[in-house]
Amino acid sequence: MAQNNYAERSKTINDSALTGVSKKKLEKAREVVTARQLPLSKFEKFLITICGFILVGLMLTVVSGKIGLSNAQHSLETTQEKATALSSKNTIMKQEINQLSDQSRLDKIAKKAGLSLNSESIRNVNK
Repeated sequence: MAQNNYAERSKTINDSALTGVSKKKLEKAREVVTARQLPLSKFEKFLITICGFILVGLMLTVVSGKIGLSNAQHSLETTQEKATALSSKNTIMKQEINQLSDQSRLDKIAKKAGLSLNSESIRNVNK
């Protein structure tokens, strides 16, 4: 209420201050200007269309990049699993080789087969 009262008082004060201006001009000056949207030019429409295509292209690039990254990560995990399994298998094989080439085991097999060990004819060869 107080604001409406203030608006009415300011109107009367302004009306009395502007006695030299015609009432029609005063009413025209007080009219609230309504904003209306201007039509888009052909260049603006073209620019919006191009920007839209660029935006869609960038979105597709990001999505395809994420898919490629996901595939590469899956491939890396698979390769790492295979490498771990192979490393484990190699360790087991090395242990088996060491057990089979143990000197006491070879001596037992030689005695069973009736072979004798001649230490003068033994040569060690390292790889």
